[in-house]
Amino acid sequence: MNLRQLGYFVAVAEELSFSRAATRVHISQPPLSRQVARLEGELGVRLLHRTTHAVTLTEAGQAFLAEARQMLSLATRAGHAARRAARGETGHLRVGFIGSALYSSLPQLLRQYRQRYPEVELSLTQLTIAKQADALRNREIDLGIIRQYLSDDTLAMRRLVKEPFVVALPLGHPLTKRKKIMLQSLAEEDFVVFSREDAPVVHQQMLQMCERAGYRPRVVQEARPMATVVGLVAAGLGVAIVPESMQRINIEHVVYRALGGTRAYNEYVIAWHRENRSPALAGFMALV
Repeated sequence: MNLRQLGYFVAVAEELSFSRAATRVHISQPPLSRQVARLEGELGVRLLHRTTHAVTLTEAGQAFLAEARQMLSLATRAGHAARRAARGETGHLRVGFIGSALYSSLPQLLRQYRQRYPEVELSLTQLTIAKQADALRNREIDLGIIRQYLSDDTLAMRRLVKEPFVVALPLGHPLTKRKKIMLQSLAEEDFVVFSREDAPVVHQQMLQMCERAGYRPRVVQEARPMATVVGLVAAGLGVAIVPESMQRINIEHVVYRALGGTRAYNEYVIAWHRENRSPALAGFMALV
């Protein structure tokens, strides 16, 4: 018994005519009759009463018709579900991200993805860059949002965002009178910096920017996460060099100014395992 036989039987049962059923399923009448007879032989019951002038259902045929319709419907639904999954319209997408990405373009990207693929189950986990790299290698997440390119042949990467750095200053600081602050102007300032452990790339970039400007920054406090750095600036502990997107943190008593004297920038990178063939991942990358 196969789906084609079920379809032929349902056509005959609904049309109560082999000729009309043959026209409906686009085959000639003799092979249609043979397929229905073969189905009856496999079942071991008569499904149809046939006379010269009429075709009617037996009691067995009436019972079988309801189940046959359901099986055909399920088969159609299964095929539809498979095609939707292959197009990335359903399934599961596991995303790792660093906390500061929430202040960049990640929320907008996730919102657009949910709008385009509302039936994909989206799992989000905040992880450090190192833990994301391990999770990607072990196929525990499908993609990661990190802040650096990794030297790992098993992973593919693509830039998501490139943004400049700005200076975060306490409200009332004399430098807030300027629209743009040169890096050299911060040589005598106390610095609040991102934790080396939590944000090693930005931490190292900040040190290198200052050293190229001719001084080593006087670090009075390291903090994690990045929002805490801005909070400590608001408290007057010092100034901070932060990615431009951090201006979206709504903390009072902090003023941001453009940073001059450097060409350094912050970037967010999407990483995924090269062998990951998930259609949901492909849909996300197409949106990116």
